[in-house]
Amino acid sequence: MQEGPRYRRKQYIVAAKFQLKYVSLILALVFLTGLLCSYVVYYTSMLLLGDKLANVYPQGRLISIVNTVNTRMILSLLLVTPLIIVIGIYASHRIAGPIYRIERFLKSMASGELSEPLTLRKNDELMLLANGINSVAESIKATITQEKEHLAKTAVSVDALRKIAQSESIDHNALENTIDRISDGLNKLSGELNKYKV
Repeated sequence: MQEGPRYRRKQYIVAAKFQLKYVSLILALVFLTGLLCSYVVYYTSMLLLGDKLANVYPQGRLISIVNTVNTRMILSLLLVTPLIIVIGIYASHRIAGPIYRIERFLKSMASGELSEPLTLRKNDELMLLANGINSVAESIKATITQEKEHLAKTAVSVDALRKIAQSESIDHNALENTIDRISDGLNKLSGELNKYKV
């Protein structure tokens, strides 16, 4: 994979729908993990210590302690949420950025632009996919280059055939050789195009 010019992505949200789904999934997992841990801790502590705590603390005091723990856990989850969002967006742009660049490259490739390879940043994800796309683009570029050469040779042969047809005395050997060159050029073009299954 060729290294392109060094650049830093300034816009971290390039595929908003994808990135917001990604961050939402991370937040959901964090909250589910928090709830599951809370349930396990509460269930275990109440099962093992419930009777002992009820004897030590008055009923109102025990409820106050449980409410304080609940409030602190909820506040902790809420305080960590912005950090999770920032980390999620930063992590997702390593995927969303390359997806955006690959999408743009494929659109330009579909419009016939094959002069520049697809370049990603050194630490971006999807590098293997980008390398595969570049291999396909190089293969198409090589095929088109060969087809252009065959077309140019065939065009020269067609001009020679036109001159033979316009001459007063037709040289049958020259005519046959020119037709053979045109036929050979068309066969080569056909061979190049036949490798594509459409």
